[in-house]
Amino acid sequence: AVLAAEKDAAAAALRDSGLSPRAFGVHWALKDETVLQAESISTLDLAREADALFDRFPNAAASADERRRLRAALYRPLLRLGLRARSRVVESMLAVLLGADTDATA
Repeated sequence: AVLAAEKDAAAAALRDSGLSPRAFGVHWALKDETVLQAESISTLDLAREADALFDRFPNAAASADERRRLRAALYRPLLRLGLRARSRVVESMLAVLLGADTDATA
């Protein structure tokens, strides 16, 4: 019942957000990140930027060079976070953008 309620809440939030499903996935994955809340970093804005960056690097899932460039670009809006927090948030975004096949070592 709890999972069904969360799924319904996510579907309603997606409709209301105006984000693409991919961007909404980034927002939803990061919405409870306390480090982002502490630094007043909007997960909606971050999701929009991540979506636009993914459009710039559409072959990131298959190309190590594009994946590296996407990863570097995702770090930019998070520079005020500490290194560990920034890395954790970027890896979370990449997991959503690239799917479960994210290469964490690239």
